[in-house]
Amino acid sequence: MSATNATPAPWYRQFWAWFVIVPPLTAVIAGTSTVMIANKHADNLVTGDFSKVGLGYQSTSAARAAAVDRGISARAVLPEADGTLRVTLNGIHGDPAQLAVILAHATQGERDQRLTLVRVDGNRYEGRLPVALDERHYLIITDPDERWRLEGRVTPQMTEARLGAGADAP
Repeated sequence: MSATNATPAPWYRQFWAWFVIVPPLTAVIAGTSTVMIANKHADNLVTGDFSKVGLGYQSTSAARAAAVDRGISARAVLPEADGTLRVTLNGIHGDPAQLAVILAHATQGERDQRLTLVRVDGNRYEGRLPVALDERHYLIITDPDERWRLEGRVTPQMTEARLGAGADAP
Protein backbone atom coordinates (compact mmCIF):
# COMPACT_ATOMS: atom_id res chain seq x y z
CA MET A 1 0.00 0.00 0.00
CA SER A 2 1.20 3.36 -0.78
CA ALA A 3 0.49 6.11 1.66
CA THR A 4 -0.19 9.51 0.21
CA ASN A 5 0.15 12.51 2.36
CA ALA A 6 -2.60 14.79 1.16
CA THR A 7 -2.02 18.28 2.42
CA PRO A 8 -5.20 20.19 3.08
CA ALA A 9 -5.90 23.21 0.89
CA PRO A 10 -5.42 26.66 2.45
CA TRP A 11 -8.44 28.12 4.29
CA TYR A 12 -9.32 30.52 1.50
CA ARG A 13 -9.84 27.58 -0.85
CA GLN A 14 -12.27 25.87 1.46
CA PHE A 15 -15.97 26.12 0.59
CA TRP A 16 -17.19 26.12 4.20
CA ALA A 17 -14.96 29.00 5.19
CA TRP A 18 -16.56 31.24 2.57
CA PHE A 19 -19.99 29.82 3.34
CA VAL A 20 -19.59 31.04 6.94
CA ILE A 21 -17.86 34.38 6.18
CA VAL A 22 -19.84 35.79 3.21
CA PRO A 23 -23.38 36.16 4.68
CA PRO A 24 -22.33 38.22 7.75
CA LEU A 25 -19.92 40.25 5.63
CA THR A 26 -22.72 40.98 3.14
CA ALA A 27 -25.03 42.06 5.99
CA VAL A 28 -22.40 44.44 7.38
CA ILE A 29 -21.80 46.03 3.97
CA ALA A 30 -25.53 46.35 3.25
CA GLY A 31 -26.20 47.84 6.70
CA THR A 32 -23.38 50.36 6.36
CA SER A 33 -24.61 51.37 2.90
CA THR A 34 -28.16 51.80 4.21
CA VAL A 35 -27.00 54.04 7.05
CA MET A 36 -24.91 56.16 4.69
CA ILE A 37 -27.81 56.58 2.24
CA ALA A 38 -30.23 57.42 5.07
CA ASN A 39 -27.89 60.08 6.47
CA LYS A 40 -27.21 61.62 3.08
CA HIS A 41 -30.91 61.85 2.15
CA ALA A 42 -32.45 62.59 5.56
CA ASP A 43 -35.99 63.96 5.54
CA ASN A 44 -36.43 67.39 7.12
CA LEU A 45 -40.18 67.51 7.06
CA VAL A 46 -41.01 69.45 10.21
CA THR A 47 -40.36 73.19 10.19
CA GLY A 48 -41.12 75.78 12.81
CA ASP A 49 -41.77 75.44 16.52
CA PHE A 50 -43.23 71.98 16.90
CA SER A 51 -43.01 69.39 19.65
CA LYS A 52 -43.76 65.71 19.40
CA VAL A 53 -47.01 64.93 21.17
CA GLY A 54 -47.92 61.25 21.09
CA LEU A 55 -47.56 60.01 17.53
CA GLY A 56 -47.84 63.42 15.87
CA TYR A 57 -46.46 66.93 15.97
CA GLN A 58 -48.21 69.92 17.49
CA SER A 59 -47.35 73.57 17.09
CA THR A 60 -46.10 75.22 20.27
CA SER A 61 -45.26 78.55 18.69
CA ALA A 62 -45.77 81.55 20.93
CA ALA A 63 -45.14 83.71 17.86
CA ARG A 64 -48.10 82.13 16.10
CA ALA A 65 -50.31 82.82 19.12
CA ALA A 66 -49.05 86.41 19.21
CA ALA A 67 -50.18 86.89 15.60
CA VAL A 68 -53.65 85.69 16.54
CA ASP A 69 -53.76 87.96 19.61
CA ARG A 70 -52.72 90.99 17.55
CA GLY A 71 -55.16 90.15 14.74
CA ILE A 72 -52.38 90.03 12.16
CA SER A 73 -53.30 88.77 8.72
CA ALA A 74 -51.59 88.85 5.36
CA ARG A 75 -52.52 88.68 1.73
CA ALA A 76 -49.67 87.24 -0.34
CA VAL A 77 -49.77 87.70 -4.10
CA LEU A 78 -47.68 84.89 -5.50
CA PRO A 79 -45.36 85.53 -8.42
CA GLU A 80 -46.32 84.66 -11.94
CA ALA A 81 -43.68 85.65 -14.47
CA ASP A 82 -41.58 88.32 -12.76
CA GLY A 83 -40.78 86.33 -9.59
CA THR A 84 -41.83 89.11 -7.18
CA LEU A 85 -43.68 88.07 -4.04
CA ARG A 86 -45.97 90.80 -2.73
CA VAL A 87 -47.43 90.79 0.79
CA THR A 88 -49.97 93.16 2.35
CA LEU A 89 -50.18 93.07 6.17
CA ASN A 90 -53.14 93.99 8.36
CA GLY A 91 -53.47 94.17 12.14
CA ILE A 92 -51.13 95.35 14.90
CA HIS A 93 -47.83 94.15 13.44
CA GLY A 94 -45.45 96.94 14.54
CA ASP A 95 -44.67 98.22 11.01
CA PRO A 96 -41.36 96.37 10.49
CA ALA A 97 -39.11 97.66 7.70
CA GLN A 98 -38.61 94.08 6.51
CA LEU A 99 -40.32 90.70 6.69
CA ALA A 100 -38.68 87.30 6.76
CA VAL A 101 -40.30 84.75 4.45
CA ILE A 102 -39.66 81.03 4.34
CA LEU A 103 -41.08 78.84 1.62
CA ALA A 104 -40.56 75.39 3.10
CA HIS A 105 -40.91 72.56 0.62
CA ALA A 106 -43.43 69.96 1.73
CA THR A 107 -41.01 67.01 1.57
CA GLN A 108 -37.50 68.13 0.57
CA GLY A 109 -35.60 70.45 2.89
CA GLU A 110 -32.97 71.32 0.29
CA ARG A 111 -35.71 72.98 -1.81
CA ASP A 112 -36.65 75.46 0.93
CA GLN A 113 -36.37 79.14 0.03
CA ARG A 114 -35.66 82.02 2.40
CA LEU A 115 -36.03 85.65 1.42
CA THR A 116 -36.45 89.09 2.90
CA LEU A 117 -39.29 91.35 1.84
CA VAL A 118 -38.82 95.11 2.12
CA ARG A 119 -41.56 97.64 2.77
CA VAL A 120 -42.48 99.54 -0.38
CA ASP A 121 -45.49 101.51 0.84
CA GLY A 122 -47.46 101.47 4.09
CA ASN A 123 -48.35 97.84 4.75
CA ARG A 124 -47.06 96.47 1.42
CA TYR A 125 -43.85 94.44 1.15
CA GLU A 126 -42.05 93.00 -1.87
CA GLY A 127 -39.17 90.65 -2.61
CA ARG A 128 -37.96 88.40 -5.43
CA LEU A 129 -38.08 84.63 -5.21
CA PRO A 130 -34.76 82.96 -6.04
CA VAL A 131 -36.54 80.04 -7.75
CA ALA A 132 -40.09 79.82 -9.09
CA LEU A 133 -42.55 77.64 -7.19
CA ASP A 134 -43.08 74.32 -8.91
CA GLU A 135 -44.54 72.26 -6.07
CA ARG A 136 -46.47 72.67 -2.82
CA HIS A 137 -44.71 74.73 -0.13
CA TYR A 138 -45.49 76.01 3.35
CA LEU A 139 -45.43 79.81 3.44
CA ILE A 140 -44.14 81.28 6.71
CA ILE A 141 -44.10 85.07 7.20
CA THR A 142 -42.63 86.66 10.32
CA ASP A 143 -41.14 89.93 11.48
CA PRO A 144 -37.31 90.00 11.76
CA ASP A 145 -37.45 89.53 15.56
CA GLU A 146 -39.97 86.66 15.22
CA ARG A 147 -42.42 88.24 17.66
CA TRP A 148 -45.30 87.02 15.47
CA ARG A 149 -45.64 84.43 12.75
CA LEU A 150 -48.14 83.60 9.99
CA GLU A 151 -48.26 80.21 8.27
CA GLY A 152 -50.11 78.71 5.32
CA ARG A 153 -49.83 76.41 2.33
CA VAL A 154 -49.22 77.48 -1.26
CA THR A 155 -49.13 75.63 -4.56
CA PRO A 156 -47.84 76.73 -7.98
CA GLN A 157 -51.42 77.06 -9.25
CA MET A 158 -52.30 79.66 -6.61
CA THR A 159 -52.07 83.35 -7.41
CA GLU A 160 -52.94 84.54 -3.91
CA ALA A 161 -52.74 83.21 -0.34
CA ARG A 162 -54.38 84.58 2.78
CA LEU A 163 -52.79 83.94 6.14
CA GLY A 164 -53.79 84.75 9.70
CA ALA A 165 -57.17 85.92 10.91
CA GLY A 166 -59.96 84.56 8.73
CA ALA A 167 -57.63 82.31 6.72
CA ASP A 168 -57.56 78.53 6.66
CA ALA A 169 -55.21 76.92 9.19
CA PRO A 170 -52.05 75.40 7.72
